[in-house]
Amino acid sequence: MPQVNIVPNPQIAIIFKGWAEDWAKEGQTNQKDMANKFHTVYRIAADMFIKGGEVDMEFLSALFEDCKQKLENAQAMNAKVKAALSEDDERAQAIIQKITHTAQDAAHVVRYLGQLLKPSN
Repeated sequence: MPQVNIVPNPQIAIIFKGWAEDWAKEGQTNQKDMANKFHTVYRIAADMFIKGGEVDMEFLSALFEDCKQKLENAQAMNAKVKAALSEDDERAQAIIQKITHTAQDAAHVVRYLGQLLKPSN
């Protein structure tokens, strides 16, 4: 797979670092295997955007698709939270706020990675 040279981008690195930390917390629950996988991928992505350099296009493409999926699922997730926690509006709003913040971060990453993945003519 072709490689692309990326410049360090601390803003993107912070997003992936935050997601890695969130998944590290999940690694202590019953979803340990999946949490460890996401934690590892996001930690690698954070390191990659801290350091810059040659990166496999396939890895960037996978990150792009993951973030795109986060965006696409955010609205449905918010609706499910509202329905499931209709009796606990304060908790529902806190979760919705986190989902919305993650979707905003994902949108930023999608825009950035979309530029990196564009074929250069």
